[in-house]
Amino acid sequence: MIRIIDAGLRSTVQDRGRFGHLRSGVPPAGAADPFALAAANALVGNATDAAGIEIIGTLFRFTSDHSRVIAVAGRDVSLTTRSRLPGWSSVFVRAGQTVTVHSGERTRFAYLAVSGGIATEPVLGSRSSYVPAGLGAVLRAGDTLPLGDSDTGAEDAARRIEPTTYDEQVRAMAGPHDDRFDRDVSARFFDGAFVVQPASDRQGVRLGGAPIAPRAGELLSCGVIAGAVQVPRGGAPIVLLADHGTTGGYPVIATVIAADIGKVAQRMPGESLRFRRVERDEALDALRAERHALSVR
Repeated sequence: MIRIIDAGLRSTVQDRGRFGHLRSGVPPAGAADPFALAAANALVGNATDAAGIEIIGTLFRFTSDHSRVIAVAGRDVSLTTRSRLPGWSSVFVRAGQTVTVHSGERTRFAYLAVSGGIATEPVLGSRSSYVPAGLGAVLRAGDTLPLGDSDTGAEDAARRIEPTTYDEQVRAMAGPHDDRFDRDVSARFFDGAFVVQPASDRQGVRLGGAPIAPRAGELLSCGVIAGAVQVPRGGAPIVLLADHGTTGGYPVIATVIAADIGKVAQRMPGESLRFRRVERDEALDALRAERHALSVR
């Protein structure tokens, strides 16, 4: 059991997401920055589908009833036990020891993994919180969360995974509706710079910049995925994230590759974002590289 002392702003339990229920209108949810959660889980020896805590806010503090290995990952993160320790590394903490997770000013989402994983009751095959539908809830000070069994110990501390580079350049594949945009508009999308808007959240990142308006005409609603770059009539793109709706009626000019979704999620309001066009082979190579990077050293 872990006991939360300070819960940040809107921290929640998240895993890889809830799939297989899109036909019922249930979004996948899951981590907004999937690689960061996967890295934290790998560092503590958890399964790839284990749940951790997605932290929103600069401070998260807790204790554990049992000794555990923990790790935190994100754009600019660290933790304190007896001393300040870097993120993206595993740390052994003893029962009752207070742990503080620190998120830097440029961090939108930090991920805490505890060996054994957060063992809340799964709903529709996932422990991920989707607060708008009442699946899970925002964590608060005083909450307790159960943990699964763990066979890791002090010898598993000091493992490290190289942090991802959270720069402004994001790789994306054109389409599936790029034929609804004039050629010069598509070129402007991949050549220009956009600015993240304050209205961005777990549902999507809203971008400002030169308008990327589609051609006139109706589009039948279709299924959408995280990374889809929708363009409403006004021409301001929206990059969908974990809490995206299950269908959308706006043209999708491009789709951010899976390996770069975390880069989009972590950009702060006012920061710039650029899209670089890639093809399928490069997207697959990036995914393979990401999986290789999860090898714990």
